[in-house]
Amino acid sequence: METINLDDSVESSYGVVLCGVTELFSRFDYFFQGLFVIGIGILIGYLEFRIPPKLFTYASSFFSFLGRGSIYILISVLNLHGSFIRYIIALVILLIGVLYIALEFLPSIKPPSNMQGETGLSDDILDDII
Repeated sequence: METINLDDSVESSYGVVLCGVTELFSRFDYFFQGLFVIGIGILIGYLEFRIPPKLFTYASSFFSFLGRGSIYILISVLNLHGSFIRYIIALVILLIGVLYIALEFLPSIKPPSNMQGETGLSDDILDDII
């Protein structure tokens, strides 16, 4: 069976940051929304390369297809207004979120290593966390 490599999904975080940048320059009341979207996009991009050990405890939704897809859908719905370019970017992010949610329900697809969370930790470390 052919496997899908999801380790190269950093491009979707670029779309989130790009959508946030377009928010910064639309209207003043969307400025802070743009900052929020840029921050989430940078966080998602950072998680593609490095996973802080305590992040799984506080933001475990980033480590499942369902959680990450829901975050992408939230970001796309927040930015689905304004100019034509923002509509296109938001629809692409929405499709990526729907794809992530669909991957959650396919048992043949395993999450990539950057979405494993605490599964690689030993039992001693898990006891300290709990």
